[in-house]
Amino acid sequence: MKMVALVDCNSFYCSCEKIFRPDLRNKPVVVLSNNDGAAIAFTKEAKALGFGQMCEAFFKVRDRVKQHNVAVFSSNYALYDDISKRVMNVLREFSPKVEVYSVDEAFVEIEGDENFDFEAWGRNVRAEIFRKIGMPVGVGISKTKVLAKVSNKLSKKHNGVCVLITDEQIDRALKDFPVRDLWGVGARSASKLSIFSIKTALEFKRFPDEKLIQKHLTKVGREIQDELRGINCLSLEAAEDKKNTGNSRSFGYDVYTKQELREALAQFATNASAKLRAQKSVCYSITAFIHTNPFKPGPQYYGVDSLRFSSGTSDVVKIIKGAHEVLDQIYRPGYGYKKGGILLNHIVPRNECQMDLFAPDTSDNEHLNSVVDMINKKYGPQTVKSGACGINQAWKTIHAYKSRHFTTEWKDLLTVEL
Repeated sequence: MKMVALVDCNSFYCSCEKIFRPDLRNKPVVVLSNNDGAAIAFTKEAKALGFGQMCEAFFKVRDRVKQHNVAVFSSNYALYDDISKRVMNVLREFSPKVEVYSVDEAFVEIEGDENFDFEAWGRNVRAEIFRKIGMPVGVGISKTKVLAKVSNKLSKKHNGVCVLITDEQIDRALKDFPVRDLWGVGARSASKLSIFSIKTALEFKRFPDEKLIQKHLTKVGREIQDELRGINCLSLEAAEDKKNTGNSRSFGYDVYTKQELREALAQFATNASAKLRAQKSVCYSITAFIHTNPFKPGPQYYGVDSLRFSSGTSDVVKIIKGAHEVLDQIYRPGYGYKKGGILLNHIVPRNECQMDLFAPDTSDNEHLNSVVDMINKKYGPQTVKSGACGINQAWKTIHAYKSRHFTTEWKDLLTVEL
């Protein structure tokens, strides 16, 4: 018997900050967006004080933060990414089939006979992740990915683990579950379903006119309906199945010079290419974009274009060069750019890469990249990088409340005095 579990980290960004700050246990914590612009993550203690409105401007809540002694952190993506990888590695100890759905959640396939205790499995997962990493998680287990999502949402009411296996358990859970809260539905599709008096997930599951569902919600809506019925339509995807990966950031201030944009895109290309090599993949094309600040008055500009490589690559030098070639096409002088990024497309496993017969160099600089990756893994990210990334990087994101890189830089490791 196969089941699907959704393991979701609780208040992920805030929990990452609290792992190395035991003094913050049971204390209100808020994490800010890029450039410390808005509040984007909250602990339950912060929500109890009235925080919790997603993307509320930080300047509007600054006084309340001081009044209630709320701990505030800038986004520390290096820390969050490393903690995420550690969580996923623990999950792989429980099952070889793990789909990393986002930085803080993953689907896991579980196999067991009719006597297998799925609830005990979920509690073991929670305990092991907390013991090894200090990250609290919720576990939802059911027959399909959509049902696992439902189960996970209900896990907070079941001490962190919710199992929906029998038809009676599933229907009982779906009876009061709003259809708008279903994974893949949302407010717009829920509004369409309300026309047919479908307000709960159970009513959606039992609605008999499948052609009508497909007409209004397309094939995706029909698959969600079947998933609610226990029919697997959304299989787990391996890391190799990713179609693209990328890196982007808002700049600390408006960037006007092309040179600074070249540095920023080179840094983004460096980060994204490292992800490719880590999963032993290559990409066949790159997309780069830059855009102005839509919240500022005046003319706006959004530039985006793509470039295709002659063969698959994960070479940082080639990818940086590709990003710069795209920038030459999309850059327009006279604008203040607020954000930029790159996207690596058409990703395939390295061992399936089709090489270019007429390319002068087919090595893809593998030896150079492997040495750079080894040094950066041993001594910390960005120990060695291309000069194209710049040195001062004045365009970098503002993070006045950023915590230390507790797990990725030697100088930030915690010390214990005996």
